[in-house]
Amino acid sequence: MSHEPLPFAELLQRFRRTVNVTDIRGLILLGSGQPQTAALLIGALNPERTAFLLTDFARGKFAEIPRLLAEANHITGPLRCDPAAWLCPDGEHADTLSVYVGLKTVLEQWRDLPLDTIAVDLTGGKSTMTVGLTKAAHVLGLCEVYVNAEYAENRPLDGTQFLDAPPDPYAFFGDLKAAEARRLFASHDYVGACRIFDELRRSTITRQSDGYAALARLAEAYAAWDAFDIPSAWNGLRQLLDTDASSAMLLPLKSVLEAQAAALEQLHTDGVQLARQKGPALDLLRDPDRVLPILGSLHMNALRRQDQGRYDVAALLRYRCLELIAQQRLATYGVLSERPCFNQAQQSIPDLEDCYRQVTVAQGRRRFFGLPDRAFGLFVGYMLLAAIDDPLVRGYDIGRIEQRTEARNKSILAHGYRLISEDEYGLFSEVVEDMLNRFFAIINVDRAAWESCYRFVSLEGVV
Repeated sequence: MSHEPLPFAELLQRFRRTVNVTDIRGLILLGSGQPQTAALLIGALNPERTAFLLTDFARGKFAEIPRLLAEANHITGPLRCDPAAWLCPDGEHADTLSVYVGLKTVLEQWRDLPLDTIAVDLTGGKSTMTVGLTKAAHVLGLCEVYVNAEYAENRPLDGTQFLDAPPDPYAFFGDLKAAEARRLFASHDYVGACRIFDELRRSTITRQSDGYAALARLAEAYAAWDAFDIPSAWNGLRQLLDTDASSAMLLPLKSVLEAQAAALEQLHTDGVQLARQKGPALDLLRDPDRVLPILGSLHMNALRRQDQGRYDVAALLRYRCLELIAQQRLATYGVLSERPCFNQAQQSIPDLEDCYRQVTVAQGRRRFFGLPDRAFGLFVGYMLLAAIDDPLVRGYDIGRIEQRTEARNKSILAHGYRLISEDEYGLFSEVVEDMLNRFFAIINVDRAAWESCYRFVSLEGVV
């Protein structure tokens, strides 16, 4: 049974009725020697830019496409992309790799177009070409379109062509991807979790999309905080809490997130102040409420690295916690480790230098150089606190601090050439825990409540 071919203008008019895709700014077609299919897509979608990944076979039929579109000009009106401006990268795009190369060439020239406004045509080409384009589109987040039709004798029936967008795999496998994102979040890979949640946001609808958008923003804020990018983390959490959909979805976590946002705001404000004065300030270090956000960020970051088995990084961060605790206590006596001055301390303890000498002798120092007159390190700070008889170290064998920090000092991230073992890290952590417990007893703050503010939330029970 034969069918009389329909004029192209009639085909296009029918095809356009099946198209509900909007906002396609770029269209990339796979060269397959099907000029009618290409002309239908261009005429119906009317993109701002058009590109072809042609095969040598298709180049011979390429001129047919502008002719068909000119024939239907009364239907399409002026095309937004004149055929003279169509982009056709050189090459025989006849296999998966060559399709990747051609697609990259096009996208590099269309950098100003958002990827989700660019569509790729999966209708033509050999299977290896189509598979390559489909995989690339999925990875890059490009739209996918396909010209379907009813067939007779292996040929499409004129007038039955319709636009068919392949179903989004996230509609079927989104729950598996969401589970993977949650696993990454729980293992403190916030960058990976953010990427998947953002993919889910772009691939799902309505309520789910809002939920995944909130989780992506939360993961992004935590990734920034994990990297000590405080301004980005603060802005991220603030925007998250200001979004109605996010607030409803994250209601069980709202109080913790609000406390974390407040801590980040304090960190940001103090960071700006310290940048202006180019160094630490006694007024900041004297105030435990301003030190606790810094200490919390360091301490909980260390515990996350510990969970990942990254003991050298965890030790580096916990060493800084030890240092910060000593700096806070010394600041209450007017002493800055970076620019030491002991006038205030010596008013209360006139024989401070003699007390310090006794401490150094007890710690096995053979030579005594007096009170430090230049920036000093961690253990000197603890010896000074012992000389002052500060309650942080009163009755404590500070020699343990020097002994246990030795493993950290030999770490490849400090002054050595090897990694810290789990056992060495465990011994070092014991003295850090001792100092943390003593510090919180002195400032009369509930350590567990403090930690809960800086512990990144779990997604258990959230969407």
